[in-house]
Amino acid sequence: MSGRTRSGNGSSQDTAAAPRRQFPYGIDDPAWAAEHGFGDADGTQQEQPSPQPGKRAAAQQQRLVDALFGPGRRELSTRTATGLVGRANSDGCLAEAQRVLYGDQARWFRTEVAVAVNNLEAAAHHRVTRDPAYRAVLARWARCVAPVRKAEDPAQLRGAWQSRARDLDQRQAADLQKRYAVAEARCVRRTGLADTGARLEQFHAAGLRAEYADLIADHRQLREHGLRAACRTLREPSAYTVWVENQDGTPELCSTNQGVRPFRSPTCGAS
Repeated sequence: MSGRTRSGNGSSQDTAAAPRRQFPYGIDDPAWAAEHGFGDADGTQQEQPSPQPGKRAAAQQQRLVDALFGPGRRELSTRTATGLVGRANSDGCLAEAQRVLYGDQARWFRTEVAVAVNNLEAAAHHRVTRDPAYRAVLARWARCVAPVRKAEDPAQLRGAWQSRARDLDQRQAADLQKRYAVAEARCVRRTGLADTGARLEQFHAAGLRAEYADLIADHRQLREHGLRAACRTLREPSAYTVWVENQDGTPELCSTNQGVRPFRSPTCGAS
């Protein structure tokens, strides 16, 4: 896969995309950093902006958005596990589909926003970054990386590279990025920052699951209700197997004309 990236001095070039990897607590692979720099870890790979639609196309797009999500003021609101407020309309095609599937759109919205897997993961990460044990290791990381560039955390190190890259040519910016990325990775490895973050994330994720246990159970109940409702719309239910994904992305439930069963049930045809 190849794409267009824009360097710090505003020029663009064709470049091979770095393999997508997740480094939630800093790059911990010096060899990867030496090859890809920050890669996709901080979103430095950028695509060319899409052309803006004309007035007629923009108006049509807005009508589609209004039809799908509902026009006007958003009547529903709930707070996520990260403390942010999510809002939605109670009209529109999506709202009507949620009422048909789950029976109670407001209840579904409240549980879906509050305990969606990405929100719980974000909340766990948020708690990790404020945990005194993590902050202590992060301070050691900052001391480790200081001879290369002073930074309080990996995000600040990447921001420092972006600031300096504006005044460099393309090759210099790329070399500096790799230098900073390798320094980040070596210090993450040396201080155990990523391992500490992962360990604390498991602890805080367990606490969040306990804290939101009632909403999680309610969410699961609504999902099962929606699965049954979806199957009722099929003309020949016996000819279909329908499943929903678990929070980790694995199939969790299936439904046939014999009802809802665990996905690994032989009735579902799972191996």
